[in-house]
Amino acid sequence: MKKNKINTVINCLLVSVLLITSCKLPSSAVLTDSNKQYIKDLTTNAQDGWNRGEREPYVNRFSTDALYMPPNMETVVGKDAIRTFANSFPDLKLYYNVIEIMGSADYAYVRGAFTVTNPADTLLDKGKFLSVWKKFPDGKWLLTHDIFSSDLPIPVRQENTDQIK
Repeated sequence: MKKNKINTVINCLLVSVLLITSCKLPSSAVLTDSNKQYIKDLTTNAQDGWNRGEREPYVNRFSTDALYMPPNMETVVGKDAIRTFANSFPDLKLYYNVIEIMGSADYAYVRGAFTVTNPADTLLDKGKFLSVWKKFPDGKWLLTHDIFSSDLPIPVRQENTDQIK
């Protein structure tokens, strides 16, 4: 009887160890600090390029079939359409603050904030963004989904006028 209890305890311990180790993600499935830094560097490079008037560093972060979801308009689909959209902007300054990056070895989710100013540094907009990045077989991380929204209130019409404040 005592031997059966010992065997039962040992079997329970073995099953527990197997369950715990089988649930643990392999280290290669973890989003590494170097992957996070890669994404931060691409974001900084996009910001700096944009502020120099170069749109390609901004656009080249996107996959060919990316979904770009700006406020108050339809989703922009595909890298070429995103390029056209980015090139339609006047001379503005764009600043990013990456707040957090989470994910796995294959996907990353980036949450951050942005500000947009004119060349004289007058604030035009500020808000937040959420982006999905995918690691492709060639080792590059690219944006597959990007959405952002303003923190500023929407201009509203005054009750007795047709003017927007």
